[in-house]
Amino acid sequence: MSDENGRDAKRPGIPARLTGLAKNPAIRGIAGVFVMKSSIIVANFALIMLAARVLDTDAFGVFSILFAAAGLFCIVATFGQQVSIMRWWNEYTAAGDPATLKGALRFSATAVFAGCVVIAAGFFFWAASTHALLLAAAVTLYMVMQASVTTSGHLVRTAVGVGAGDGFGNLLVSVPALIYLAAVLLAGRAAEASTIFFLFAAGGAAAITLHFIFLRRKIRTLFPGFASVRPRYLAAEWRSRSFKLWISNGLEAANQYLDVLIIGYLMSPAVAGAYFVTTRLANAFATASDTMHMFSTRHIPDLYYRGEFKQLNGLLNSVAAITLAFIVVGMVIILGGGHLFLAVFNEAYVPYYPALAVLCFGTAAVAAAGPSGSILMLTGHEGRYLRTIALTVLVRAAGFFALIPFFGIMGAVTATTISFVLMTAMLRHQSKKLTGLDGSVMRLLGMRDRTAYAPAE
Repeated sequence: MSDENGRDAKRPGIPARLTGLAKNPAIRGIAGVFVMKSSIIVANFALIMLAARVLDTDAFGVFSILFAAAGLFCIVATFGQQVSIMRWWNEYTAAGDPATLKGALRFSATAVFAGCVVIAAGFFFWAASTHALLLAAAVTLYMVMQASVTTSGHLVRTAVGVGAGDGFGNLLVSVPALIYLAAVLLAGRAAEASTIFFLFAAGGAAAITLHFIFLRRKIRTLFPGFASVRPRYLAAEWRSRSFKLWISNGLEAANQYLDVLIIGYLMSPAVAGAYFVTTRLANAFATASDTMHMFSTRHIPDLYYRGEFKQLNGLLNSVAAITLAFIVVGMVIILGGGHLFLAVFNEAYVPYYPALAVLCFGTAAVAAAGPSGSILMLTGHEGRYLRTIALTVLVRAAGFFALIPFFGIMGAVTATTISFVLMTAMLRHQSKKLTGLDGSVMRLLGMRDRTAYAPAE
């Protein structure tokens, strides 16, 4: 490259490029979220590792099944409010409409409360039918607390910040149980699954309290007279959107948790526990996808509803580049150290390395989709997102029942990987078609201006 006098222009060296990246607000924001998400992943991995060591394989299998069931039904109990309230917050604060915002907050709180009551009743009777009453009560209470934390965490994420919402929400739930399991292991005693779930619930109650304090301060800053504002309700519109998102989020949760339940039903709790560990390791790619999801959903609706599309595309450029880097590094680490990671949990899980390797390609595909699904849900295309997730769950469930009887866990991970690749392709296509925004890493192939801009976290 030459300047106007024909002399070669000096290209910036690596230190200059690194300095430029460090000054990029999008990179700084993503880095902060990544550090926080990595802390959450480490805490969760430590918790599962300790649980696998202090519980025998059958007891850990039961714990895995109940944990997966609570994770699935806590999303069902939110009645779609965790995503709805993010959209409404940005839409009504951007419009300077405190009356409708107040109505939306009350609507969401009522919906989540009703959902928790209804779902908890059925969940408790299901758990109590096969497990001790104390354990059933503990896991049900955890399910209710997790549903509440999930909703409040999404709201605080978009209103205040990712650290205040997801940081406190996730760490406070897991840390009390983590301390208990570490103490039990050091003392050489047996752990109780019911105690673990009760501690999850206690941490959830603490997180909800902090979320309420953060949100109250934010609302007072934005709308000083908010307490005296008369709420305005758009109930019919909110019910319609919430219903679509409720189904979508339920199916999305099924993609994440239903496999453990099906394997426990078709095979055994011990095998379900092994599969649970395998999926947790393969889901290390969730560090990338969840980091990008947390960061981008903090900004996508705000930029979209303000019409700042240049900045929005800049943000998506940064997200795609960093996600691709995470995927490459993650594949090397998981595939190279898979045997060691499985042995850390339990030597009995080492033979499941081939399943881990196959599943890694599926979870990498999910990470490659980036915030494509969030773009659809946050821009009014929740119906199309619903159809995409429904087809994915159908393909995955059919694959389970067709392949597991013949191939065991390898059949399960094959079905999962196929469904994940299909979901990524469909989400990218629908996002580009309906919004003009490509949230996947494939956008890098056509990116011409690599100078990304996005608001700092």
